[in-house]
Amino acid sequence: MELLSYQGLIQRLRELDEEASLRFGLAERLSLIIVGGSALVLMEYIARGTHDIDAMEASRQLEDLLADYDINMNVQTYINNFPYNYLDRVKPLPFKGKIIDFYTASLEDIVVAKLYSYRDKDYEDVCSPRVLQAIDWERLHFLATSDDEAKASALNEYRYREFLSRFEEYERRYRPCGN
Repeated sequence: MELLSYQGLIQRLRELDEEASLRFGLAERLSLIIVGGSALVLMEYIARGTHDIDAMEASRQLEDLLADYDINMNVQTYINNFPYNYLDRVKPLPFKGKIIDFYTASLEDIVVAKLYSYRDKDYEDVCSPRVLQAIDWERLHFLATSDDEAKASALNEYRYREFLSRFEEYERRYRPCGN
């Protein structure tokens, strides 16, 4: 499987959109919410390649097409790594499809999800200089510590405390002084 760059991801999404428009017509708008490393690449915060596109939500009509375009919905297994109200903060990608509206989770929601993970690659992603510069640190702190966000979606108190410890270290290390 090839590594997809920014242009490769855009091309893959445009191809999905083209097939969906041929299959379903243009009467109804569909949506796809992208998360993970592919979202960070599409938002141009990191430049690494990725093997697939992680999607948290997709219109039901798209489900049969996703695997053909290396779009992975298995990430739904990790919904508890995302702040509870992440759907309230999705961001549209800067291009619009013929039939599909493409979104990403917010940068801060993705950072929370990646800090829940114990994978080195995820931690490297959120330590990227462009990510660190773009973070709304007040929002990130709220999402990580609010009872209604990361804590509300945690599997259990133990997992939340592990995440919170990792988040507090991340914030101490990278949050700019005065913020």
